[in-house]
Amino acid sequence: MKSTKNNRLWIIIFLVSFLFLLWGNQYLPVTDPVESNYALTAKEMAESGNWLSPTIYGHYWYDKPIMIYWLTAASYRLFGFTSLASRLPSVLAGALSAALLGAYTQRLLHNQKAAVCASLFLVTSLEFWIVSHAIITDQLLFLFTIPTMLSAFIGLNENSRKHMVIAYAAAALACLTKGPVGLVLPGLLLLLWCASMRSWKMVRRCFPWQGILCFLLIATPWYGAMIYYHGTDFISQFLGLHNVVRATSSEHPGDNHWYYYLVLLPVSLLPWTGLSFLQMKTFRRQALYQPLYRFLMIWCWGTIGFYTLMATKYVTYTYIAVIPAILLAATAILQSSETRKFHCLLLLPALFMVIALSGGTLALKGTNWTPFYILALLSISLCIYSFRNTKKLILSISLSISALYICLVSTGLGLYLSTRSGILMAQSFHSLPGYHLFFSSYSASYTYYTGETAIRLVPSVADAEKRNPLWNEKYTMPSLPDTHLESLTGDKPVYLYVSRSNLKLFDRWNMRRDFIPVETFPSGSIYQYKK
Repeated sequence: MKSTKNNRLWIIIFLVSFLFLLWGNQYLPVTDPVESNYALTAKEMAESGNWLSPTIYGHYWYDKPIMIYWLTAASYRLFGFTSLASRLPSVLAGALSAALLGAYTQRLLHNQKAAVCASLFLVTSLEFWIVSHAIITDQLLFLFTIPTMLSAFIGLNENSRKHMVIAYAAAALACLTKGPVGLVLPGLLLLLWCASMRSWKMVRRCFPWQGILCFLLIATPWYGAMIYYHGTDFISQFLGLHNVVRATSSEHPGDNHWYYYLVLLPVSLLPWTGLSFLQMKTFRRQALYQPLYRFLMIWCWGTIGFYTLMATKYVTYTYIAVIPAILLAATAILQSSETRKFHCLLLLPALFMVIALSGGTLALKGTNWTPFYILALLSISLCIYSFRNTKKLILSISLSISALYICLVSTGLGLYLSTRSGILMAQSFHSLPGYHLFFSSYSASYTYYTGETAIRLVPSVADAEKRNPLWNEKYTMPSLPDTHLESLTGDKPVYLYVSRSNLKLFDRWNMRRDFIPVETFPSGSIYQYKK
């Protein structure tokens, strides 16, 4: 009976989380440069019926494994090529993650209130909410990492073969989502935890043949088929460029700072940053949970350390560190205090988040943010009013942040994202008769929205971002050096789109004077070649 009630609880949490995360996705266009690559590849898969080999611009594309493309293409087949269908896999993965983390928390802490709080904290945390709306692989990796790590902890700690098989199966799905890191990083973290526990018995438990067999049965069919059909091209591009080069040579050198993820983690956990870091500091004193505490700390900070050593820095690389940090925050419920200090650690990050979100809207022009500001003031008032009671304060923060998220999506987030997408200029640019070129960078969302594969014009001017030339191999769209621009002139006019991010580079270009403006959009401008 108790098990049935628990199952109903997690189903309810899944459904509520799903509806909460689903809200407003139809207003969010496909953005450049990351989301559009996944959306366009999935669109080509759905249209071609080739469910084995991802393609983009009609060329094979080995950037990521198959999982995100399968799920997104299936969503397109069911619901059409819409923004909602594009974001549905991440929404579904986010809702499943919230329910799954709650279920695992109850299994580990034997406390339903802490388990519900784990789900609540997760679904309202800043980075989780953002990534659950994004067309990227990271929410799926997040989902599969939960059972990979937590079932492995249970399996090693309790000598449970069943949980080890679950962990290996989840790791296989993670490898089909993100690549080798889905197994390598969890494996390193688990071995590090076993070593910290000084238990060689646990180390031996890490390698059950049943789990390894399960992993191979799930992961190897697709990888094997890709190697069979594409051979060294797949190996050199997928493993070489998108894994080895990414780890050893920065794709975006301007982001390569050692403190990058140390700043990102507390921001990612808002509004629950205070609880997470409080438990990181004090939870070690609780001898009852010492193995779990050590495991969560190694998971969180081991992930931060692993990606800090990698050359390429991305915002979502350390996203899975949110899982142990949120689980630590949930343990605070077991030791909840009615002291002023404890309440301040709850309230202050929440107030900071509300103020920061409100301040961020000032940079988003063209939208009436008055309802958002009114809601922000009400949220601050409600949280301050609930300051003296831990339970009421947690509930007030959760409701306030959730309401602000919903208002943000409903009010103006879609308009802001349209400035990072080709949706506003796509039809105008596509309708102009002649050649269509993109200056320096390429808008895959333009191809997604129009079906036309335009040409990327490569300017002979030094880019401020100096990086390894090997990164140029990732471009698969048609490209043209500016020295060959005149080869296009004839009876057809030539139009060039320049994004806002490339305007400074465009102004330094020696051929700038040969172009006159035609039309301007929030995301960039269209020029015509007059040589």
